[in-house]
Amino acid sequence: MNKMKTVRTIKRAAIAVISLSCVITVIMIICDQIVSHTANDKLYENIDSIPHRSVGLILGTSPISTWNGRRNYYFDHRIKAGAELYKTGKVDWLVVSGGDYRNTENGYDEPVAMRDSLIKQGVDSARIILDYDGTRTLNSLAKIRDIYRQDSIIIISQKYHNERALYQAKHLGFDAIAYNAHTPGSRTSWWRNRGREVLARVKLFMDIARGLHPDIKESMVTDFSTSKPDYLTVSHLETKYGDLVCLKPDMSLLSMDMVCGEIPSADNDSIILAFAGAFTRTEFDKGHANIAADHVAGGKRFKGYSCKRNTGAFTWSPVSGPKFLYKDYSSALDKAAEEEGMGFAQEMMIHDGKAVKTTRPLGNRNVFRALCLDSDNNVALYESQGIITFGNFIDALLLQGVKEALYTDMGQGWNYCFYRINANDASPKFLHDQPLPYASNFVQFKIK
Repeated sequence: MNKMKTVRTIKRAAIAVISLSCVITVIMIICDQIVSHTANDKLYENIDSIPHRSVGLILGTSPISTWNGRRNYYFDHRIKAGAELYKTGKVDWLVVSGGDYRNTENGYDEPVAMRDSLIKQGVDSARIILDYDGTRTLNSLAKIRDIYRQDSIIIISQKYHNERALYQAKHLGFDAIAYNAHTPGSRTSWWRNRGREVLARVKLFMDIARGLHPDIKESMVTDFSTSKPDYLTVSHLETKYGDLVCLKPDMSLLSMDMVCGEIPSADNDSIILAFAGAFTRTEFDKGHANIAADHVAGGKRFKGYSCKRNTGAFTWSPVSGPKFLYKDYSSALDKAAEEEGMGFAQEMMIHDGKAVKTTRPLGNRNVFRALCLDSDNNVALYESQGIITFGNFIDALLLQGVKEALYTDMGQGWNYCFYRINANDASPKFLHDQPLPYASNFVQFKIK
């Protein structure tokens, strides 16, 4: 008799467990499908079809997997997607949202890791906002709405994560669309992350039901719409020939001149960019005679010493704008002077999109810099990130689509260069902060 009761009890318990499992499974499926269905018309995978939004939000993850300490390709693909949106003009700003987990095993400072990786992909560092409240997707989205004051954004993550984020954005009452980063092909990681996502979606509805509030520690309001224009953009570029830093001034806001006989002061906040231009001797007191070849400064032409490396020249005036000249440049200097502009001669490296013969050996090693005309016909200053060969520097520039490149005086002491991204930067940033006392000519970009 007791044995029969025990059997019945076990059967009831088994039925209860099975029933509960079925209910839980059904709930999980319903939650999962509601989230997926809600996001159907808000997901994009084609960069050409996604509309423009001022701000893109990259949801945080670590470059190293917290599971096994290996490279996290989910991270890599989110960075690539965010950079793609920025470089194609689909977003103007990128908020990188994550947590600082450096004190945990395989942990990283996620926002910094994302920022550094975006910079290497060519995103302007001034357009990246670090958000340390992004330890949960709810926090990241609530902060976008309440602190960054955005009511329409692009969310950037893998598809399954984007779907949940879109549902949360809808619940928070603001418009969002999402750009799907590529999902890595590892079957094991996909099943692990997909399974975790199903549970996260159930928790999403539980949090909504109990009215869970986001935990935001940073309360300073940021309004992107009132941000002041940048006078200059900074990009860090990776190439197979060596890494580059590119400073690109906005010439619609700036003017140029060549300053001789004095070293520009970094305390002068009207100077947006300053760097050494023509070759110089080491006799500062010789004035304009210390500068290689004829040059134009302050709308006047001056005579310098002869230099066989000066195969090209650069001129600028308010009338004609920037010009790059190869071989015959004397008349161009005259015109720049007539138009109250500036100009100097140097060694031409690239002309009409092709490398030209240089007197400097291609195997010469240094930190090199060149004033360039980029693929969009904009003036840009490129510098190698560290020591590389001269030939590799030229190849790296060609890889960026540079049309014209004129060498600028480099080497210890002559490589002094500082810049400001906008007029709010009271303290400038330096590529190199130690000038030589006899570096006697500098190209300056100043606010008009």
